[in-house]
Amino acid sequence: MAFLELQGIAKRFPGTLAVDNVDLEVNQGDFIVLLGPSGCGKTTTLRMIAGLEVQTEGKILLDGQDISDTPAERRDMAMVFQNLALYPHMTVYENIAFYLRNKRVPKDEIDKRLRQVADQVQIGELLDRRPDQLSGGQRQRVALARAMIRSPKVFLLDEPLASLDAKLRSSMRSEFKLLHKRLVNEGGGLGTFIFVTHDQVEALTLGTRIVVMNKGKIVQIATPKELYSHPNHIFVATFVGSPEMNIFSGMLRRKSSSQSVFEFAGISVPTGERGLKVLGSAREEILPVSLGIRPESIRLGAVGRPDSFDVRVVSIEPLGQSNLVVLEINGLLFTCLVDPTMRLEDDILMGATFENELIFFFDPQAGVNLLN
Repeated sequence: MAFLELQGIAKRFPGTLAVDNVDLEVNQGDFIVLLGPSGCGKTTTLRMIAGLEVQTEGKILLDGQDISDTPAERRDMAMVFQNLALYPHMTVYENIAFYLRNKRVPKDEIDKRLRQVADQVQIGELLDRRPDQLSGGQRQRVALARAMIRSPKVFLLDEPLASLDAKLRSSMRSEFKLLHKRLVNEGGGLGTFIFVTHDQVEALTLGTRIVVMNKGKIVQIATPKELYSHPNHIFVATFVGSPEMNIFSGMLRRKSSSQSVFEFAGISVPTGERGLKVLGSAREEILPVSLGIRPESIRLGAVGRPDSFDVRVVSIEPLGQSNLVVLEINGLLFTCLVDPTMRLEDDILMGATFENELIFFFDPQAGVNLLN
């Protein structure tokens, strides 16, 4: 039995179905990331888990108990909001101790637990300061400590890094990962995280499993590696990965028992065994498809190489460890990643090839991965 389970959860607002029949199982110690664009229902789902929103349909079970109608304060969960919601007139110590003081926990126990938690998130020297005397990262740690001191069964985090600058976000991602690992190993049952974000880098970095949502529905649940390598839908394929996957509309055609090609933009490119597999599954000789390929799976070289097609270099964008090259063929633009040492110039012709084993095929209407 799952530690936390959502069974057919739905949430309707007037004129809007925000969350549509969501089923999710969370194991104890998981770091689950709800990932999706703005308005996809991920925050509403988190708030229903917390008890801050009441589901229109479905049930929520925690540790085998139905908590669907249990008030938020009795669900044994701690939530960290995007705006952190620290009390500005209180010191860091008072902010962290607030919950336990309201529960009339003895002062000595509060002090012991508070200093232990403060050391875990490395704010032991900040306890006498007020929030306006702290940096963004320090305030983030205070909010985490305030949640941790409750020893909740589940931590709920609603885009907690959204307001931080890029460097600090990167640092805090590492701290979240280490904190989760420490709580799982040493926390005596703590360490179940549900984290909401629209940032796929955060999701891929932090999640043990990622729940991709779109238009109120779960599109795919997978590990970060599975999500990147085996997207089950064109939405997942284009949403996860930076730069995003190139998508081409065209026709997949069998040329022989051992060869297939993809025809688009007035050219045809070989598709290897993956194309033959799709045609075999569909029992067709020709099939309309959407071909997906990530920028790092496109190779550039001299014009006239075997199986290459001519493309024009439109622009070159240095990214440091690689260059993002925008290419054009018969009016169609797409991107590839190349080594920064490759000598390229705008408007020159190059030969491009696709790595056959890294091609994806999607149904042009339903969007599903035809190789699954």
